[in-house]
This record gives sequence, C-alpha cells and structure tokens, in this order.
Amino acid sequence: MLTAGKSRSTAATMAARRAARKASRSPVVSRASSAKAHDAEPLLPVVEELGIGFVAYSPLARGFLSGAVKSREHYGAADFRQLIPWWAPENFDQNVAIVSELTKFAETRDATLAQLALAWLLAKKDSIVPIPGSRNPGRVAQNIAAVDLALTADDLAHIDAIAPTGGIGNRR
Repeated sequence: MLTAGKSRSTAATMAARRAARKASRSPVVSRASSAKAHDAEPLLPVVEELGIGFVAYSPLARGFLSGAVKSREHYGAADFRQLIPWWAPENFDQNVAIVSELTKFAETRDATLAQLALAWLLAKKDSIVPIPGSRNPGRVAQNIAAVDLALTADDLAHIDAIAPTGGIGNRR
C-alpha cells in the first residue's frame, strides 16, 4: 500500500514488542485506558526508542470511565460490553467501586472522571495519544479539556493506589 502510493503511513494495531519494532516509524495503536494501560506498558519503551507514537483507543474503557455507566442490568444481553471482563457479573460491582473512588478523586481536581482518565494517560508518556470516541459534542469538549489537567506525581500515585492493575478483570 505504501509503495503503491495508496497510503502515506501505516500503524501496528494491538502490537506486541516485535510488531512495534517492525512498524519502525509507524504509530502503534492499542486499547489503553487506566483500565488497560498496564497491558500496554511493555510496549512504551519500544515506542520511545523508535520515536513513534502510541495511539490509545478506547481510553475510557468502553465507557466505564465516562462517568455514565448504569447498572449492569441496563445493558442488554447482546451489548458487546457483556463480553468484556470489566463488565462480567463477578467483576462489575468491584469495578464500579473503583470508578466511584476515581470519580471522587477527579472531583478534588475539579475534573470529570473522563478528564482524569485521559489526563492520566497523557501524563504517562509524551508519546501516548488517547483517542476517545463520543457521540456528544459536550463530551468531546470535556475530553479536550483533559489536556489542561496537570497531574502531579502524587496524583498519579493516588490513581495507581486506587486501581493498581487498572481494574478487576482488565484482561480481554
């Protein structure tokens, strides 16, 4: 595709270390949020070494870090989130408790939960670019405002203390 002139760049998705190295100058695209970033951490040194970006898609954990999650029963059996471990019956309530603590912390920083989650990713490494999706223009504006939320080392440590592995059942 590149040599044929049909694309200007490529990206490695859900990349492992070897794939990231092969991507060379292409960004790596992977699911990453405070719920999943621990899975991505082994890639970050490779991304930095190669001077490429890490595009974090679904940085709000499929909506779990949006602050708008309803009871598990609200989501139908056909809802794709029912297949995600964070949403599994045995994990859901524990993750809601983690989100509740993160929400309280976000409020102490005059931020929304989503802004805290995005600022956390932005504070991890300069090479991380979160790309949250939204159908709501107001939420898009809130998400953009996350770049103005400067988290301190103490803030990051507090977030990691609340969710040391990103959540219960964070493997997909």
